[in-house]
Amino acid sequence: MVIAIREKPLKLLWLEAVMRRLFKNDIEFHYYQEQYRRLDAGFAGEQKVDREWHELLCPNTFFVLHNLCLKNTAQHMHQLDTLFICSQFIFVLEIKNIHGRLEFNQLTHQCTRTKADGTVEGFPNAFTQTERHMRFLKSLSYSLPIEGAVVIANPSAIIVNPSKVLPIFHVSGLHQHLQLLFKKHPQKVLTDDQLAQLVQGLLSKQTIPHIQTSIAPSRFRHGVLCPKCSYQHNMYFYRGIWKCSFCHYRSIEIFAEAMLDYQLLVSHSITNQQLRKFFKIDSIDTATRLLQKFQFPYTGTYKNRVYHLPENLLDYMKRFF
Repeated sequence: MVIAIREKPLKLLWLEAVMRRLFKNDIEFHYYQEQYRRLDAGFAGEQKVDREWHELLCPNTFFVLHNLCLKNTAQHMHQLDTLFICSQFIFVLEIKNIHGRLEFNQLTHQCTRTKADGTVEGFPNAFTQTERHMRFLKSLSYSLPIEGAVVIANPSAIIVNPSKVLPIFHVSGLHQHLQLLFKKHPQKVLTDDQLAQLVQGLLSKQTIPHIQTSIAPSRFRHGVLCPKCSYQHNMYFYRGIWKCSFCHYRSIEIFAEAMLDYQLLVSHSITNQQLRKFFKIDSIDTATRLLQKFQFPYTGTYKNRVYHLPENLLDYMKRFF
């Protein structure tokens, strides 16, 4: 078996940076806070399902891919929560980590959630999303049968009016459902080598989604923020170490997290002047030493030099601490 490690989606990393930096009195703070809450809960639900794969008893080779982002011919995105691929079939999982009473209307294609206090909310229909992904995978002309299901990660959710087209069940039923699929598709369609080629082909089509929302840097709190103070206080740079002006916490590596905030929220490139402005550094020489320490690739001459921040910024910077 090959089970990919689920990484935090880019949108969640971006929202985490927004929550650290956006002023609490900002007009859109509560909007982004709710977006973060929902996406973080969804990611936690996906992690609950991920734990089930390691207990799966399967004698044959299989692959489990997470957060696979693919574009169709119309250049529209398909973001697949989890894809189980074996030599008999492909299984598309749409994972939802929501609580309450969940009702699915087959005529309106809408999902509603009724909370314990009686509040009713509408959600995008998970069945419609799953069927869309299944149609897309079929359009790729793979010889494997395509199956799909909606998996509820929250054990307190009550499922009402389940779809007659696609199955829906709690995560505790995942193993049993997979065994039914193995019985439904007992014959191998692909060899292990062909299966590996199929998976590699899917991974080669992976598209990294871009964050569409842009927030003016002036709306963010600048500086290196102290994690021990829940990012409420600034740290200052002294003799190679960042120190909190409030709790006196000291760290060298915290600068990497702060640089990631800058990359996510402002730009993938930075100049000496921009570094000093965003991180509240007075000295040109100190900013220069910081930029040169991490050996960022750059363009331009000394006076107009622009440093380019790598995509894997945290891992890249860890090498220099």
